[in-house]
Amino acid sequence: MQMATISRWTLAYFGCALVALVAALALLVSGFGFPSDGLAAPRTLIVVHLLAIGWLTLLMLGALFQFLPVLVGRELAHARLTPLALVLVVSGLLFLLSGFAGLDGWDGFASEMLPVGGLLLISGFGVAAFVLFATLLRAETLPLPAAFVAVALMSVLVTALIGETLAGALAGLVGGEFSVALVTHGVSLHAGFGLGGWLTLAAMGVSYRLVSMFLIAPERKGAWPMLVFGSAFVALAGLCMALGLLLALNTSLPIVLVVAGIAAAVTVVAYLGDIAVLYRARRRKAVELHMLSALGAFGMLALGAVMLGFGLWQGTEAAIGAAVYVLVLGWLSGLGLAMLYKIIPFLTWLECFAPVMGRKPTPRVQDLVAEGRARIWFGVYFAAIVVGALALLAEMPLATRAAMGLQLVSVLFLIGQFYRARRLIDLPSPWQGQERPRLFLPAREPRRFI
Repeated sequence: MQMATISRWTLAYFGCALVALVAALALLVSGFGFPSDGLAAPRTLIVVHLLAIGWLTLLMLGALFQFLPVLVGRELAHARLTPLALVLVVSGLLFLLSGFAGLDGWDGFASEMLPVGGLLLISGFGVAAFVLFATLLRAETLPLPAAFVAVALMSVLVTALIGETLAGALAGLVGGEFSVALVTHGVSLHAGFGLGGWLTLAAMGVSYRLVSMFLIAPERKGAWPMLVFGSAFVALAGLCMALGLLLALNTSLPIVLVVAGIAAAVTVVAYLGDIAVLYRARRRKAVELHMLSALGAFGMLALGAVMLGFGLWQGTEAAIGAAVYVLVLGWLSGLGLAMLYKIIPFLTWLECFAPVMGRKPTPRVQDLVAEGRARIWFGVYFAAIVVGALALLAEMPLATRAAMGLQLVSVLFLIGQFYRARRLIDLPSPWQGQERPRLFLPAREPRRFI
């Protein structure tokens, strides 16, 4: 079997991502951003980019650096560049948030920081994409989950380029009719490439592999998963056509976006059908907590997709905001938290016990966690998403903030469980003397596992 190394910086990515998630939820609970402010308000944009870049993108990059080599059967190429990508992305995010604060009139901040942040983000995403594409090119064949990742990586670069152009327009560096057209029509394309093309396709690709691996189910092959990929490709092609029209004619063609939306809906339906097949075909009959929690995230994807279609049809800010809330904090964040509940103990087990496996007794991965404590918080988290979405639709800001407060409490308790797993606190007594790994910083020496 192909040897692989533990990605030394993956847990650092996860640590930064969790900090961003807590910060974003704390701001929302305090009444900062939507719904207290409009969807396009600078304060809302601060929260949105904290979630999209600080939380979800760093989470996804950390996961890809670890699991893309598993997908293609090759070690990560140019692994020494992964901390550089982290520094560039975090620095770019801080400049970007400072620029939005300048737009909001905060003392000591200037909107001119926006394009600086955009350039740093483009550099960071470029370094990460270089590492991941170089790893893909080492593969003899490209399995379907890896193809999802390849398309997602192209999407994140397009997202960053659109974002940098928007940053220039907001900072007053890009003017004329193109600036007006960009702000009018480009924001939805920026969101489409980022939320749909980058984050959702990457999540689909990684989840295909992780769900089959953790459930011990046969990998999906054949026409149905190809339908998922093909319809996603059509949806992105529609977004690319819309972007081309915007660049060439300073306008949009609604029918192109309608076709892209229909293709995206087919993608979601086909993907959820495929995931259902994986659950039914599993060889591990007892489903662990992280996979039960992932079912909640898949449910949020279905709910969010329906709500987004309804919101776009209604054209109301409350409906669109509620749909994005469910997709970002229910689907993507819910899946991320569920997978972290398994990935962090899994990486900890690999670091601590894989090197001695076969020479002395070792615990199971699930021995590093106590599911009873975490189960209730996953339930509270997803229940709070539903309550928050209903409150957003009903335009009840206090109820929305209360639901977000429950989400914040749930996330903090789950982070506590991640910490306990990493520090080996819940290990059975025979292994309590095991040396503890470093919390988020990389191991001093890279270790290999089969």
